[in-house]
Amino acid sequence: MPAPTKRERQNRKRYERNRSVRTRLRNLSKKFYRALEAGDVEAARSVRDEAQKAYDKAAGKGIIHRNKASRKLSRFDRALAGRG
Repeated sequence: MPAPTKRERQNRKRYERNRSVRTRLRNLSKKFYRALEAGDVEAARSVRDEAQKAYDKAAGKGIIHRNKASRKLSRFDRALAGRG
């Protein structure tokens, strides 16, 4: 088997570095919607604030697209407004 190219090594390194961030974003999203379903609006608000920071940071670093971060946060806000 040939040695991996530099591009393959870079991709693998970025993938490993970014995977934990993406997982955290997904977990925050699930935590937010679970809190809303349980009717705990106050917990949902605090998770939403935490998620906003995480999504903005990930978008700033280029881990996710800035429009995706904006779309997710907008959906969180709409969900909260519907329950609040």
